Amino acid sequence: MAVLEGVNLKKYYGKVHALDDVSFAIEGNELLAVIGPSGSGKTTLLRSIAGFVKLDGGRIFLHGEDITDLAPEKRNVAMFFQNYALWPHMTVFENIAYGLKLRKIDKKTIKEKVEWALEFLGLEGLADRKPSQLSGGQQQRVALARAIVVEPKVLLLDEPLSNLDAKIRLRIRFELKALQQKLGIPTLYVTHDQEEALSIADRVIVMHEGKILQSGTPEEIYRNPRNLFVADFVGMNTIVKVPAENGLVKVGNITKRIENEQKTASVVIRADEVNIVDATADVSTKEGDLVLIGVIKDRLYLGSKYRYEVEVEDINEPLFVNHEVDVAPGKKVKMIVPEGSYFIF
Repeated sequence: MAVLEGVNLKKYYGKVHALDDVSFAIEGNELLAVIGPSGSGKTTLLRSIAGFVKLDGGRIFLHGEDITDLAPEKRNVAMFFQNYALWPHMTVFENIAYGLKLRKIDKKTIKEKVEWALEFLGLEGLADRKPSQLSGGQQQRVALARAIVVEPKVLLLDEPLSNLDAKIRLRIRFELKALQQKLGIPTLYVTHDQEEALSIADRVIVMHEGKILQSGTPEEIYRNPRNLFVADFVGMNTIVKVPAENGLVKVGNITKRIENEQKTASVVIRADEVNIVDATADVSTKEGDLVLIGVIKDRLYLGSKYRYEVEVEDINEPLFVNHEVDVAPGKKVKMIVPEGSYFIF
């Protein structure tokens, strides 16, 4: 039985379908990440599970119990808000204890639980401080402590790392995943950052315009996208349009049959997975590898690699690829894209 399950969830705001027949399930103690652009329905999904959004259709089950119509405080789920939502007039201790007091837990137990959370998250010595006296990372930990101290059956995280600096986010990803595994709490993790989701999730859901377009492991989502939107949204990509005729698409050395009779097709190429060599180089390729010939038009230095703008033979728009080798503009090059690093839709 799924720990948390949503069945045919619907939420409408006028003509906007924020949730359009959405179904999902969290199994065991897994971390399920929900990704998608702004307006895709991610936060609406999270808030409907927490009880802050009233659904127009569908049911939500927690350990088999229908919680769709329960008040937020009766659902035994904890939500971590993007802005942390800490009470500015309360101390760290009081902020963490707030949910326990709402549940009318006795003072002795509250003190024990809060002290455990402070130690567990490395917040010892900060119990008497106000949120304004904390760093962004410390505020994040306090908000997380407040969420886990009530021992929820499910943890809901809404963009938990978005307010942190880039370097801190990279470090906190590892800590957050380790913490989730240590706690053993099933977690629904909403983020617009697909790299973040791929790095810490057990499974990933991709949403767009209120619908789930694909669900699977990070590897499945990245290597086997079902459609153009998923292929483009996940990963560092470049897309070019190529002509299609009688259901056939030819790009470089590859000819592929597509399902419909569209006049153009989109080729999605993982920009970081392209090998660039001299156009005259004799390089062995595998069956299914895409080989393109082009001329370097311009480049940007990114630190560990360069980003190249390439004018490709038989393609009417530039291709942007990343590579660590320094190639001068004007150079004719051969680009080898391994099978599984490009997709044609």
